[in-house]
Amino acid sequence: MWMMLDLLSLAGGAWLARTLSTGLPASWSNEETTLASAGSLMLLLTFVIAGVYARKHHKSSASAATRIVVLSMLAWAAANRAAMEMGPDRPQLFGWLDSWLAIFTILMLASRLALDPWINRARRSHLRKRRVAVAGEADYLNPWLRSGHDETSDYAVIAIYNPDATRAIESSVPILVDFDSLVAKAKNQDFDELWLALSMSSQEEISRYVTAMQHHFVDIRLFADVQNLPMFNPAATTLAGTTFVDLVTSPSAQDDAWSKSVFDRLFALAALLLLSPALIAIAVAVKCTSPGPVLFRQRRKGVDGREFTILKFRSMRVHQEITGRLTQASKNDKRITPIGRILRKTSLDELPQFINVLLGHMSVVGPRPHAIEHDDFYMRLIDGYMYRYRIKPGITGWAQINGARGETEKVESMTHRVALDLFYIQHWSFWLDLKIVATTVFKGFGGKDAY
Repeated sequence: MWMMLDLLSLAGGAWLARTLSTGLPASWSNEETTLASAGSLMLLLTFVIAGVYARKHHKSSASAATRIVVLSMLAWAAANRAAMEMGPDRPQLFGWLDSWLAIFTILMLASRLALDPWINRARRSHLRKRRVAVAGEADYLNPWLRSGHDETSDYAVIAIYNPDATRAIESSVPILVDFDSLVAKAKNQDFDELWLALSMSSQEEISRYVTAMQHHFVDIRLFADVQNLPMFNPAATTLAGTTFVDLVTSPSAQDDAWSKSVFDRLFALAALLLLSPALIAIAVAVKCTSPGPVLFRQRRKGVDGREFTILKFRSMRVHQEITGRLTQASKNDKRITPIGRILRKTSLDELPQFINVLLGHMSVVGPRPHAIEHDDFYMRLIDGYMYRYRIKPGITGWAQINGARGETEKVESMTHRVALDLFYIQHWSFWLDLKIVATTVFKGFGGKDAY
């Protein structure tokens, strides 16, 4: 929403500044058109990277306004430098840039001042409340429930798990006394988050909850601080008037996730446009060298376990797998076509996945999505395996540039790949994504284990 409003402010500011400087009708030179278009896109991208559109700034107009003013001044300096290169004897061009800076900055700030309260109210009214199950001891839960912290506009407590039937919980919310019932609700996606009201010394009990929920994409938060616990994406958060330690949360909710989303779509669009001749040539080669469809489609898990259809260039002859079984491609696999062997070796068969990125199913960088049959197999053998799906899967990733790709003959090979994926999730940043993309481009997609 804010990005569209800012784009309108940039375009409207450019037109109004040009009109004021020349009078109606305003004529545009090639230099002005180039500066206006490139400057607007670069400024919006800079806003994204700098966190102007981050969730935490939605509630703070002052924070967003400060960033807008600072970044607009930097953009003005860069635009004036570009204008100098176009010709220092163009005073009207410099005057237009100065007017544009002042107008679009005022428009952006005014739109936030006028619309921010309304947009925040509209967002809150349309967002579904996060459904919460609370588990813990009566001594911790009863004071919290009496305080009314469980009644907020953003969260709804739908169940309370209390294994100690001798200590009553003071709540009208359904009380669960069987641990398997709690796990069953998580499996059925009846709640989004699990809040633990346990003492800091209950480390074994906390680990029990984390282990039981690891396949069900439930965010887990602890009421109090803990020490010496293995945690995925640990952070302190204040929710419903209470401070929590996040034991397991989705990195897709991070404040700077906007930069990743915008970068994904811009990069995917540019890749598809630039590579369109190669995509057409590969499609023709696949179609002409073996019978069957050009694209291979398969169901994979996406963010938080939501399934999607992944796209690849078909590299194997059409064949039928046994239901519930999927055979990985191996060295000298007779199912692979001659052109398919080249595509798999260079990973060119993955290029159609830029369409998945545009559709929002995948990211340019992230853990590679495995076949669902492989997920069902490895999730029971490797701790933390399903945490790979707390973010969007990627075309390339930290594991791939570190050599973990191709067939996984041993469980140890998959364990190493999962460890690299979890490292990426825990240390994600926009700059790490750029590093992975650059490494992939310069080192290539191939590898000794790709076949």
